[in-house]
Parts: sequence; C-alpha cells; structure tokens
Amino acid sequence: MIDKTFVKEMDANDLYWKDVLNLIEINDIKLDPNVDHTFGLFREDQLLGTASTLSNTIRSVAVNPLEKGSNILGELIDEVMKFLYDEGYSNLFVYTKCESAKSFEHLGFYEIERVESKVVLLERKPHGIQNFACYLKSFKTTHDVIGAIVMNGNPFTLGHQYLVAYAASNCDFLYIFVVDSTHTAFSSDDRYKLIVAGTAHLENVYVIKGSDYIISDATFPTYFLKKPEEGTLIQTALDLKIFGHYFARTLNITKRFVGTEPYCETTSIYNEQMKQILPNYNVEIVEIPRKRFGTDAISASRVRALLVKNQMKDVKKLVPESTYQYFKTAQGKQVIEKLKISTSRH
Repeated sequence: MIDKTFVKEMDANDLYWKDVLNLIEINDIKLDPNVDHTFGLFREDQLLGTASTLSNTIRSVAVNPLEKGSNILGELIDEVMKFLYDEGYSNLFVYTKCESAKSFEHLGFYEIERVESKVVLLERKPHGIQNFACYLKSFKTTHDVIGAIVMNGNPFTLGHQYLVAYAASNCDFLYIFVVDSTHTAFSSDDRYKLIVAGTAHLENVYVIKGSDYIISDATFPTYFLKKPEEGTLIQTALDLKIFGHYFARTLNITKRFVGTEPYCETTSIYNEQMKQILPNYNVEIVEIPRKRFGTDAISASRVRALLVKNQMKDVKKLVPESTYQYFKTAQGKQVIEKLKISTSRH
C-alpha cells in the first residue's frame, strides 16, 4: 500500500513550522523573508518538502534528501502551481541555483537567463520570453538613434520628467519601460498613467507597461545565495542581460539613459552594472546629474516622505501638475494613507 501525501499551507504558528526551517537549512538555503504563502508536503505527520511563493514566483523550495529520486518535488510544485493559477496568474517563475535548474526543467519550466554559477531564472510558459519579444516588435520604430529608460516612477516627479526630456532631446525616439511591480506604494497602473501624463508633451516618447521580465529588487530573492550581500549585483546582472538580449536587440535600442544616484545604494550599483554589461549588447549608457530643488536631488522617496507628513506645498514643488492633481483624487488620497502606515522603502 502506497502512503498518501498531502499539501497544506503553513505559517509561523504551525505545529510543524520548525520542521520547515530545519528542512530549508538542510538544503543549504534560507526561508525568503519576502513571501506571501508557504506550503508543506506531508506523508502522515512527516514533512517531505516545502515551497513558498511571492506573487507569481516560487521560492525557498526544499525537499527531504531521503526522497531523492522520488517524485516529491514534482508533487509539491504541481500543488503550488495549481494554487497560483487559481490566484489568476498566467505565467509562473522560479529563481534557483544553477545546479538545481535541471530539476525544474524536468518539471516543465524553461530557462530565460542565468548569471553563471549564481542564479537561473526559469518560467513555466513555453517560449514566454520569445513571445514577449514578438509583442515588443509591435512597438518597433524606424528611427536611427533609439533610446530607453526603465522607470519605477513611484511616483513620477520633476526629476523623472527632466531625465525623460533630456533623453528625448538626445535621441530620435525614446522608449520608457515602466517596472511592473505590486510591491510599490503606487500601483503599476497608476504609475504608468502618471508617466504617460507627465511626458505627453514629448512627441518622440512612447511609454510601455512593464512585464515580469523587468526584475525588481523588491521581488528578487537572495535565499539561495551563499553571500546575500551579493543579491543586488546578481539581480541587476540578470535584469540587464534580459534587457540587452530581448529588449535592446528587438527594438534596436542603442542608448540607455539613467540619472545619477546619490541616495539609493541599490540604484547606484545598478548604474555601475549597466556600464559593465550593456555595452556587450551595443548599448551606450548615458548618465546625467539628477535635477535638484534647493540643495537636494529630487527623488520619489523624498516626495513619499513629504506625503506622509502632509506637506503638500513642498510636494507641489517636486512633481508635475498631473502628478499633483492625482494626489487630490480618491485613489491618490488612499495611497497617501497607506504610505503613512507602511514600513516598506518602496
């Protein structure tokens, strides 16, 4: 008689939570601190495997070493995938160690890109990234010098507007890719609309909604890294290789514009990584000084801090009129209230 297995959702209050942590440690990884759900696969009262999710990514996957050669990993991932599909996601992603990539390929995942000896990003949908590249072709232009900006715009400020205006005047056509992340104060849709509104006066600018293929530092996991402090370097390398391979080559982008970063270490590292990686894809990096108001650079984090303090007169000096008017809407007021109780730096 074959013992049946079952999967259940777990949290820190669960009787078997220590078993989850022990199993993860045995697999030489860590429980990612950024997860929405954690699942355990059991046979009677024995934990055989665990996996967690954040949005449509699967992470912190660990299986009892005694189950090597069994189908425990397959059973576990199958149940997690069913859960995520029921949540409404159409494509699923896995970040894993290079040596674990084959195990996920056997389960029907497809490699998108890797940073050798560090991380592999895989997706469930066959040809997903190739289909996305075909989608990008619908926005292709015949202009000579084509530039790009990848932007959070959380929210869109006069600093962002200054960067876009400079970039638009230094290329024939400019694409703005809006990072698609649910882990920001302002929703992806709202950020997209604010960027469109704040750049509407520039005729050679086109704003494209981001995708899962632009990797946010808010969602990139470090649980499998020996040195978690390397996370930013690896995340940016992975993101830039995808941008070079699929975005730049598909749209003939030859310039990537960025502002200098005096405040955020993550963004500063990202800028330096761009200078190392994107020239391999024939993309020139154009870095310009940030626009200032007073003695300080204008930044979205500065605006968010002022919103929390209800200093709207100061906010108005740092954002376009379209962004300021958004703060007066019901949706804008709701976001401001959320900011006041949030502990996230995003």
